[in-house]
Amino acid sequence: GYLHAPESIVSQAAKLHSHSVSCAVNFVQHAGVEALKNTDQAVSDMRDAFRKRRDMLANLFDAHDVDVPVGDGAFYMMLPVADDDQAWCAGAIEDAHVATVPGSAFGSPGYARLSYAASADRLQEAVSRLDQAGYI
Repeated sequence: GYLHAPESIVSQAAKLHSHSVSCAVNFVQHAGVEALKNTDQAVSDMRDAFRKRRDMLANLFDAHDVDVPVGDGAFYMMLPVADDDQAWCAGAIEDAHVATVPGSAFGSPGYARLSYAASADRLQEAVSRLDQAGYI
């Protein structure tokens, strides 16, 4: 990154930066090595869990006659919503207490981004709340 500031601040920030991101202490380096070793099973397990939650959500929305595009390789889905996706998302958090992100923030107006990184129980509750509040 970059820092634009008076020289006195830049020189002090450089000292802090050098200890924060370079010359990591030994135990942190060992932790990094362990994190990179033998992660195939953990990644596979995570991918399977996300796939199950994605499919569950797609089925729940399908039961409410909402056709949701199902992608591969993400932890979220794009839920088709009203033309004003920002207003829809603001209403969903206010009325149903379900947090989504307007698709227009990602170049997809008319959609709400819904993460399925939460537990299956919480996702089922979110769909129920959206239904009860009249959002699906």
